[in-house]
Amino acid sequence: MINQNKRKVGYLLIGLAIILLVLAIIFFLSPEKNVLKNLFDRNEKSSEEKTAEELFEEMKAQKEAEIVYSFDPEFESNRDWDEDDFKQIARSFVERFGSYSNQSDYGNIDDLKMFMTAKMKLWADEYVSDLKSEDLDQDKFYGIITKALIEPEVLNFDLASSKVDLMVATQREETTDSQNKRVFSQNIKISFVKENGEWLVDGAFWQ
Repeated sequence: MINQNKRKVGYLLIGLAIILLVLAIIFFLSPEKNVLKNLFDRNEKSSEEKTAEELFEEMKAQKEAEIVYSFDPEFESNRDWDEDDFKQIARSFVERFGSYSNQSDYGNIDDLKMFMTAKMKLWADEYVSDLKSEDLDQDKFYGIITKALIEPEVLNFDLASSKVDLMVATQREETTDSQNKRVFSQNIKISFVKENGEWLVDGAFWQ
């Protein structure tokens, strides 16, 4: 009787071993059903080196997601602005203005034209033309990301004369085709004037 029980236990253990062996074979031979293996594969893929342009686009998307200011021309033209309004717009404008790549055709400038005076728009067209002429080898990637560091400093706040100037401290990160990065600080002065009843950017001057 004892021997029979031992044999039953032995058969049960052998059966369990066979089942575990079959499961192990399925585990390693069916990657599409293997949750853990897929997880490791995803981690391996995520660690692969990305191109300079892919890194730049990721950084740019992250910066754009941080911009929360929305522009309603009708509402803005019917209220008095305070210093905080100018600071908010200057900060968002600078981050967009100073973030671009040579392979995105400098579209960041066109995106900002709705915030510019007529004079500034003409300057912007010349500025983009100069950037393109300086970039003779567009096969080599170049991108730069700009982040406003602290609250902009108000240099001049004269609503009566329709003139407001602010200084924005930024940190800029350059990325090249070789994926070399250079991080540096740079200030930029933003000038606002009131044109046709709207406060618009009339100048952007890197210091």
